[in-house]
Amino acid sequence: MRPAWRLAINSLSGRRSRSLLLVASVALSSALIATVACAMASMHSGLKQRIDATVGAADLRVSRTGKDALTPEVLAKVRAWPEAKVVVPRAQGPIILKVVRAEEKPGSENRDTQNQDQECATVGSGVDPVLDAQVRATEIVEGRRASAMGEIVIDVHAAKEMAAKVGEQVSVSRWGDPITLKIVGIMRQPGIGMGVVTRPESQVTLEQMGIILEKPGTIKELDVVLTDSRDAEKVAQQHQNDLGNGVVVRTSAKISSGLDQSQRTGRIGLTVASAIAMLSAGFIIMTGLTTNVTERIRELAMLRCIGGTKSQMAESQIVMGIIVGALGAAVGIPAGTLGAWILVNYFKDHFPAGFTFNTVGVTLGVAAAVLAGLFGSLLPAWKAARTSPLDALAARSKPAKLRGILLCGVAGLALAGVHAIMFLLIKDPDTLLITDLTTGLPSIFAGYFLISVPVVWLINLVLGPLLSLVLRIPSGLLVRSVRATPYRFGFTAGAMMLGLALLVSLWTNGRAIDRDVLSGFKFPDAFAAGLNISEKTQKKIAALPFVAKTTPITVQSFKTDAFGFKALDNTSTTFIAFDPDDFLQMANITWLEGDKQTGIDELRKGGAVLVAKEFRVARGVGVGDTLKLSLDGKSYEFKVVGVVASPGLDVVSKYFEIGEDFLDVAVNAVFGSRDDLKRLVGNSTVRLLQIDLKSDGEFTNLSDAEAIKQIRKAGGFEVLDAGSGREIIKEIRKYVSASLYVFSLVAVGGMLVACFGVANLIVAGIQARQFEFGVLRAIGAQKGLIVRLVLGEALIIALGACVVGTAMGIHASWAGQVMNELTLGLQLKLRVPLDATALGWGMLTIITVGAAVPAILSVNRAKPRELLGGVRG
Repeated sequence: MRPAWRLAINSLSGRRSRSLLLVASVALSSALIATVACAMASMHSGLKQRIDATVGAADLRVSRTGKDALTPEVLAKVRAWPEAKVVVPRAQGPIILKVVRAEEKPGSENRDTQNQDQECATVGSGVDPVLDAQVRATEIVEGRRASAMGEIVIDVHAAKEMAAKVGEQVSVSRWGDPITLKIVGIMRQPGIGMGVVTRPESQVTLEQMGIILEKPGTIKELDVVLTDSRDAEKVAQQHQNDLGNGVVVRTSAKISSGLDQSQRTGRIGLTVASAIAMLSAGFIIMTGLTTNVTERIRELAMLRCIGGTKSQMAESQIVMGIIVGALGAAVGIPAGTLGAWILVNYFKDHFPAGFTFNTVGVTLGVAAAVLAGLFGSLLPAWKAARTSPLDALAARSKPAKLRGILLCGVAGLALAGVHAIMFLLIKDPDTLLITDLTTGLPSIFAGYFLISVPVVWLINLVLGPLLSLVLRIPSGLLVRSVRATPYRFGFTAGAMMLGLALLVSLWTNGRAIDRDVLSGFKFPDAFAAGLNISEKTQKKIAALPFVAKTTPITVQSFKTDAFGFKALDNTSTTFIAFDPDDFLQMANITWLEGDKQTGIDELRKGGAVLVAKEFRVARGVGVGDTLKLSLDGKSYEFKVVGVVASPGLDVVSKYFEIGEDFLDVAVNAVFGSRDDLKRLVGNSTVRLLQIDLKSDGEFTNLSDAEAIKQIRKAGGFEVLDAGSGREIIKEIRKYVSASLYVFSLVAVGGMLVACFGVANLIVAGIQARQFEFGVLRAIGAQKGLIVRLVLGEALIIALGACVVGTAMGIHASWAGQVMNELTLGLQLKLRVPLDATALGWGMLTIITVGAAVPAILSVNRAKPRELLGGVRG
């Protein structure tokens, strides 16, 4: 074994408790990475399962843009393709179900009747049971597939909502007389992971769906299996223009492209999280090993005197860092993987595909742990290598120089300034993203880490006397204790501040989105949503006595390069199509550019659109410019005739999302005419009905709940959902708040990682000063004095971490808002939430003091003789 290796092992084993604390910090960091990585993989498996269930073994999907039906002629043409092996037609429509139950007899067995009278709106599919089984694997958890008229299969969500069982009968609402069907099976609906589940589903035969919709022969899409799947792209291009306007032919790869983009985005996020965890653990290891070098400086000097080389001193520190990182990975990766497995199995409904091991993510976790050890050992290695035997033997008597502390501050400000300058000067989002990942993030982390040293030094200088007074510590004792090792205390505070910085950044921008975006939405009174709301249904809703006006809206996602990153080519914009006169009279749209009447006239003529203000902010698109949108490989150009403050209809359309577009990352909105959408892409389907309610006379006190209830009833089976504007914004805010709380747990996890560094510092400080503490006890100092002294040191660290963490959080919030403006066009105001920040300060202080408690209790139990037995100095 190399001498440096033996020296490293002896050093770690000689300070077992502190070595274990360093290993624990790395283990927790790598465990967090492994947990997040495997949870993300499990989520993506749910997404893939959803796509597999939707596309199955099909090579091509033939459908009409929007939700309009295909004609029988299209089916005949596709079946005539020489390349087609199997063509499977499929219908889709709303099926509103209600369980039909006979009255319970007296004395009969008790049963759950809580939901027995509740209707359940499902997205129904009509399939050919023989052909569909060849393409899609439907998982039946109870019973069997529907194979004949009069039979229906419902998913587990619908069964739970109605408390329905196999063998029971359900009544199906429709325009004509209700139809009674028998439940022959319950299927597992492939969810899309992380708690996002599509609407309840049901399945009947193709003929049965035609009767329910009162449109025999209705076909929504065709799944095509080719004789040679390798020719899918070629066949799609060859036949794209053979089937009429609005009919598109897509390959399975194009349908699943959103999943690929989601995975790429997830990998970037995981890489960033791994880098943050690595830096956090690396700083803690660096602090611990630097402290170790300082304590062993005389020992290292003696080794140099008897022949030890500089390279051996440096190598021993690097080996120590790698050992700590490797041991942390060995403990943390299995623990994190087990944690993810427990999480996935506990929330089975949110992870329908079960647990998936993420090889790439776990490898990142291992690499981050080892690199953290290597990164953390570089400074101690440099310090050990430059040890002069003569100087080192007298090193204990040398105080830290003010010049070094100031140098840390200047270097830290310079590095933080590099990050700020990047965000001030770089205007291309793709360039900024790459530069930030490679240079910006390391700069801001290293910068504020270095700034922690002078900040803690100043806090000790200014607040140390006050803390001494409050804690009843003799004058100067606490200040001198911290001043003796400013780098040790400063670097520990630097490691501790990362979690608080994340917390401040999250809540600052989260509150900004609520305040500056959500609060700006002026939704109409109510909405109704469905797969295809007919004119007949629209008239029934419009005839309700409390309804003032209705406007049908068609929604279509288009690809755009106006937002996001080119490297993640999947950003869409929502095209909100309407009848210009009615809509613009109802909608609370603020015109920022352009003339309202001129805009309406241009929209009537066609080929014109209004754009949300975010297009102007992100890409400078304004009145008179040409906006290019694309769909399924075809490009369409529109003239911009107005820039408006979006009323949030793009958000509403996603709130009521029905169908298979759950992977679209739709950003902001374009407003145009329904005639244009129908003419260009063949989409005239009404999926959203905007409703204005009367608020005067007898309807002054009409509640939202009552209005929505009557709208649902009037809409019948075509309306799958309805909601008021106030209800929608309330639900969206609830989701945003829940997300903030979830991500805050990650920030608290960062604080817990860093608390091991605090514990390591406190233990090191106590071990180095055992003799001094023994002298204090021997001359009459009470136990409580030492406890209060160590507690004061922990509070100095906490205060330093609070100040630097808050500053870094504000800096990161500003950078995030710059990125939001460049990529999404969102203009947010920087206002630090005092309540969330104060809560973060409180948690950080509690965690810091809590990390010091075991060491405090240990020194408190020690007797003077034991303390005097420690090595002096």
